[in-house]
Amino acid sequence: MTSTLSTTSGTVSDAEGTDPEATTTTPPPRQGRPRWPIFGVVGAVAGFAAVGVSMSPMTEDDAAKGVGIVDDLHRGGYHAGFLLGLVSVACLLVASSGWRRWAERTAPDDLAARTVGQGLAATATVNIIFFCLMGSMADYLPGGADHGWLSDQAVFTNFTLLDFGALLGWWGAAVSAVCVAALAFGRQRALPRWMGIVSAVLLLPAAAFAIATGLPGFVGVVMPVWLVVISLGMVFSRTANTQP
Repeated sequence: MTSTLSTTSGTVSDAEGTDPEATTTTPPPRQGRPRWPIFGVVGAVAGFAAVGVSMSPMTEDDAAKGVGIVDDLHRGGYHAGFLLGLVSVACLLVASSGWRRWAERTAPDDLAARTVGQGLAATATVNIIFFCLMGSMADYLPGGADHGWLSDQAVFTNFTLLDFGALLGWWGAAVSAVCVAALAFGRQRALPRWMGIVSAVLLLPAAAFAIATGLPGFVGVVMPVWLVVISLGMVFSRTANTQP
Protein backbone atom coordinates (compact mmCIF):
# COMPACT_ATOMS: atom_id res chain seq x y z
CA MET A 1 0.00 0.00 0.00
CA THR A 2 2.78 2.41 1.00
CA SER A 3 4.72 1.49 -2.13
CA THR A 4 1.69 2.17 -4.30
CA LEU A 5 1.13 5.61 -2.73
CA SER A 6 4.79 6.51 -3.18
CA THR A 7 4.71 5.56 -6.82
CA THR A 8 1.51 7.54 -7.42
CA SER A 9 2.89 10.56 -5.59
CA GLY A 10 6.05 10.49 -7.67
CA THR A 11 4.05 10.29 -10.88
CA VAL A 12 1.91 13.28 -9.88
CA SER A 13 4.99 15.30 -8.93
CA ASP A 14 6.64 14.55 -12.27
CA ALA A 15 3.47 15.59 -14.11
CA GLU A 16 3.24 18.86 -12.17
CA GLY A 17 6.85 19.66 -12.87
CA THR A 18 6.60 19.11 -16.58
CA ASP A 19 7.12 22.27 -18.63
CA PRO A 20 4.06 22.74 -20.90
CA GLU A 21 6.24 24.41 -23.54
CA ALA A 22 8.49 21.36 -23.63
CA THR A 23 5.60 19.18 -24.77
CA THR A 24 4.48 21.62 -27.47
CA THR A 25 5.48 20.41 -30.89
CA THR A 26 6.71 22.90 -33.46
CA PRO A 27 4.56 22.78 -36.61
CA PRO A 28 6.45 21.59 -39.65
CA PRO A 29 7.59 24.24 -42.12
CA ARG A 30 5.10 25.01 -44.87
CA GLN A 31 5.83 23.11 -48.04
CA GLY A 32 5.28 24.19 -51.63
CA ARG A 33 5.87 27.39 -53.50
CA PRO A 34 4.79 30.73 -51.98
CA ARG A 35 1.57 32.15 -53.36
CA TRP A 36 1.70 35.71 -52.09
CA PRO A 37 3.93 36.99 -54.96
CA ILE A 38 1.03 36.34 -57.35
CA PHE A 39 -0.61 39.41 -55.84
CA GLY A 40 2.36 41.40 -57.14
CA VAL A 41 1.77 40.07 -60.64
CA VAL A 42 -1.94 40.91 -60.57
CA GLY A 43 -1.27 44.33 -59.02
CA ALA A 44 1.24 45.24 -61.73
CA VAL A 45 -0.90 43.99 -64.63
CA ALA A 46 -4.08 45.62 -63.33
CA GLY A 47 -2.30 48.92 -62.67
CA PHE A 48 -0.76 48.99 -66.14
CA ALA A 49 -4.09 48.08 -67.73
CA ALA A 50 -5.87 50.80 -65.75
CA VAL A 51 -3.63 53.45 -67.28
CA GLY A 52 -3.94 51.94 -70.75
CA VAL A 53 -7.74 51.81 -70.90
CA SER A 54 -8.12 55.31 -69.47
CA MET A 55 -5.90 57.01 -72.04
CA SER A 56 -7.76 58.63 -74.91
CA PRO A 57 -6.03 58.56 -78.30
CA MET A 58 -4.96 62.08 -79.18
CA THR A 59 -3.49 63.81 -82.20
CA GLU A 60 -1.63 67.11 -82.30
CA ASP A 61 -4.84 68.80 -83.41
CA ASP A 62 -6.65 67.36 -80.38
CA ALA A 63 -3.93 68.60 -78.05
CA ALA A 64 -4.24 72.09 -79.54
CA LYS A 65 -7.90 72.28 -78.53
CA GLY A 66 -7.08 72.95 -74.88
CA VAL A 67 -10.23 72.82 -72.77
CA GLY A 68 -12.17 71.85 -75.89
CA ILE A 69 -10.68 68.36 -75.68
CA VAL A 70 -13.20 67.63 -72.94
CA ASP A 71 -15.93 67.30 -75.57
CA ASP A 72 -14.04 64.40 -77.15
CA LEU A 73 -13.54 62.38 -73.94
CA HIS A 74 -15.60 59.31 -73.05
CA ARG A 75 -16.32 58.04 -69.56
CA GLY A 76 -16.12 54.30 -70.29
CA GLY A 77 -12.34 54.06 -70.30
CA TYR A 78 -12.04 56.08 -67.10
CA HIS A 79 -14.63 53.92 -65.36
CA ALA A 80 -12.79 50.73 -66.34
CA GLY A 81 -9.49 52.28 -65.30
CA PHE A 82 -10.91 53.18 -61.91
CA LEU A 83 -12.11 49.64 -61.24
CA LEU A 84 -8.86 48.06 -62.44
CA GLY A 85 -6.97 50.56 -60.32
CA LEU A 86 -8.80 49.48 -57.18
CA VAL A 87 -7.83 45.87 -57.89
CA SER A 88 -4.24 46.94 -58.43
CA VAL A 89 -4.03 48.88 -55.17
CA ALA A 90 -5.49 46.01 -53.14
CA CYS A 91 -3.07 43.50 -54.67
CA LEU A 92 -0.08 45.78 -54.20
CA LEU A 93 -0.87 46.14 -50.51
CA VAL A 94 -1.09 42.37 -50.09
CA ALA A 95 2.19 41.94 -51.98
CA SER A 96 3.73 44.57 -49.71
CA SER A 97 2.69 42.56 -46.66
CA GLY A 98 4.12 39.42 -48.25
CA TRP A 99 7.49 41.09 -48.74
CA ARG A 100 7.49 42.27 -45.13
CA ARG A 101 6.81 38.73 -43.92
CA TRP A 102 9.54 37.40 -46.20
CA ALA A 103 11.98 39.94 -44.74
CA GLU A 104 11.09 38.96 -41.17
CA ARG A 105 11.78 35.31 -41.93
CA THR A 106 14.78 35.62 -44.20
CA ALA A 107 16.69 38.82 -43.36
CA PRO A 108 15.06 40.50 -40.34
CA ASP A 109 17.98 42.88 -39.71
CA ASP A 110 18.53 43.90 -43.34
CA LEU A 111 17.28 47.41 -44.15
CA ALA A 112 16.97 46.65 -47.86
CA ALA A 113 14.81 43.59 -47.19
CA ARG A 114 12.53 45.56 -44.89
CA THR A 115 12.18 48.41 -47.40
CA VAL A 116 10.99 46.40 -50.42
CA GLY A 117 7.47 46.08 -49.06
CA GLN A 118 7.35 49.72 -48.02
CA GLY A 119 8.16 50.81 -51.56
CA LEU A 120 5.21 48.84 -52.93
CA ALA A 121 2.95 50.26 -50.23
CA ALA A 122 4.03 53.77 -51.28
CA THR A 123 3.16 52.93 -54.88
CA ALA A 124 -0.32 51.81 -53.85
CA THR A 125 -0.81 54.93 -51.69
CA VAL A 126 0.00 57.37 -54.50
CA ASN A 127 -1.77 55.41 -57.21
CA ILE A 128 -5.10 55.31 -55.38
CA ILE A 129 -5.31 59.10 -55.63
CA PHE A 130 -5.08 59.09 -59.41
CA PHE A 131 -7.24 56.01 -59.87
CA CYS A 132 -9.95 57.85 -57.95
CA LEU A 133 -9.47 60.81 -60.30
CA MET A 134 -10.31 58.38 -63.10
CA GLY A 135 -13.49 57.59 -61.21
CA SER A 136 -14.31 61.28 -60.97
CA MET A 137 -13.82 61.65 -64.71
CA ALA A 138 -16.30 58.81 -65.28
CA ASP A 139 -18.67 60.59 -62.92
CA TYR A 140 -18.51 64.06 -64.48
CA LEU A 141 -18.21 63.27 -68.19
CA PRO A 142 -21.36 62.89 -70.32
CA GLY A 143 -23.26 59.81 -69.21
CA GLY A 144 -21.94 60.01 -65.66
CA ALA A 145 -24.11 60.42 -62.58
CA ASP A 146 -22.91 63.98 -61.92
CA HIS A 147 -22.44 65.25 -65.46
CA GLY A 148 -22.81 69.01 -65.57
CA TRP A 149 -21.82 69.65 -61.97
CA LEU A 150 -18.27 70.64 -62.92
CA SER A 151 -17.22 73.15 -65.53
CA ASP A 152 -15.21 72.05 -68.54
CA GLN A 153 -12.22 73.85 -67.04
CA ALA A 154 -12.45 71.75 -63.86
CA VAL A 155 -12.79 68.50 -65.84
CA PHE A 156 -9.85 69.56 -67.99
CA THR A 157 -7.76 70.02 -64.83
CA ASN A 158 -8.45 66.41 -63.84
CA PHE A 159 -7.64 65.31 -67.39
CA THR A 160 -4.31 67.13 -67.21
CA LEU A 161 -3.42 65.60 -63.85
CA LEU A 162 -3.98 62.14 -65.29
CA ASP A 163 -1.44 62.79 -68.06
CA PHE A 164 1.37 61.40 -65.87
CA GLY A 165 -0.41 61.08 -62.56
CA ALA A 166 -1.27 57.38 -62.58
CA LEU A 167 2.37 56.56 -63.41
CA LEU A 168 4.07 58.57 -60.67
CA GLY A 169 3.38 56.18 -57.81
CA TRP A 170 5.73 53.63 -59.34
CA TRP A 171 8.68 55.56 -58.01
CA GLY A 172 7.96 53.70 -54.79
CA ALA A 173 8.47 50.44 -56.65
CA ALA A 174 11.69 51.91 -58.06
CA VAL A 175 13.00 52.14 -54.50
CA SER A 176 11.97 48.51 -54.04
CA ALA A 177 13.95 47.62 -57.17
CA VAL A 178 17.06 49.26 -55.72
CA CYS A 179 16.59 47.20 -52.56
CA VAL A 180 16.15 43.98 -54.53
CA ALA A 181 19.41 44.71 -56.36
CA ALA A 182 21.13 45.31 -53.02
CA LEU A 183 19.84 41.99 -51.70
CA ALA A 184 20.95 40.17 -54.83
CA PHE A 185 24.48 41.56 -54.87
CA GLY A 186 25.01 41.78 -51.10
CA ARG A 187 27.19 39.48 -49.02
CA GLN A 188 24.23 37.50 -47.70
CA ARG A 189 22.78 37.17 -51.21
CA ALA A 190 19.22 36.74 -50.02
CA LEU A 191 17.96 36.92 -53.62
CA PRO A 192 19.39 35.44 -56.84
CA ARG A 193 21.75 37.55 -58.89
CA TRP A 194 19.49 37.62 -61.92
CA MET A 195 16.92 39.59 -59.92
CA GLY A 196 19.54 42.24 -59.25
CA ILE A 197 20.41 42.42 -62.94
CA VAL A 198 16.76 42.72 -63.99
CA SER A 199 16.20 45.43 -61.39
CA ALA A 200 19.15 47.47 -62.61
CA VAL A 201 18.34 47.05 -66.31
CA LEU A 202 14.71 48.13 -65.93
CA LEU A 203 15.38 50.92 -63.48
CA LEU A 204 18.17 52.63 -65.41
CA PRO A 205 16.02 53.94 -68.32
CA ALA A 206 13.53 55.55 -65.94
CA ALA A 207 16.32 57.12 -63.92
CA ALA A 208 18.10 58.30 -67.10
CA PHE A 209 14.97 59.98 -68.49
CA ALA A 210 14.26 61.63 -65.16
CA ILE A 211 17.81 62.98 -64.80
CA ALA A 212 18.30 64.02 -68.42
CA THR A 213 14.89 65.46 -69.29
CA GLY A 214 12.85 65.63 -66.10
CA LEU A 215 10.36 63.09 -67.50
CA PRO A 216 8.61 61.68 -64.43
CA GLY A 217 6.27 59.10 -65.91
CA PHE A 218 8.49 56.56 -67.66
CA VAL A 219 8.98 54.77 -64.36
CA GLY A 220 5.31 53.76 -64.57
CA VAL A 221 6.01 51.96 -67.84
CA VAL A 222 8.99 49.84 -66.74
CA MET A 223 8.28 49.19 -63.06
CA PRO A 224 5.11 47.14 -63.62
CA VAL A 225 7.20 44.90 -65.88
CA TRP A 226 9.82 44.69 -63.13
CA LEU A 227 7.24 43.71 -60.54
CA VAL A 228 5.80 40.95 -62.73
CA VAL A 229 9.24 39.44 -63.37
CA ILE A 230 10.43 39.68 -59.76
CA SER A 231 7.15 38.37 -58.36
CA LEU A 232 7.27 35.31 -60.61
CA GLY A 233 10.88 34.88 -59.57
CA MET A 234 9.85 34.85 -55.92
CA VAL A 235 7.45 32.00 -56.68
CA PHE A 236 10.01 29.77 -58.38
CA SER A 237 13.39 30.82 -56.96
CA ARG A 238 15.02 28.44 -54.48
CA THR A 239 17.43 31.12 -53.30
CA ALA A 240 14.64 33.53 -52.40
CA ASN A 241 12.72 30.86 -50.48
CA THR A 242 15.63 29.37 -48.56
CA GLN A 243 15.21 30.32 -44.92
CA PRO A 244 18.25 30.44 -42.62
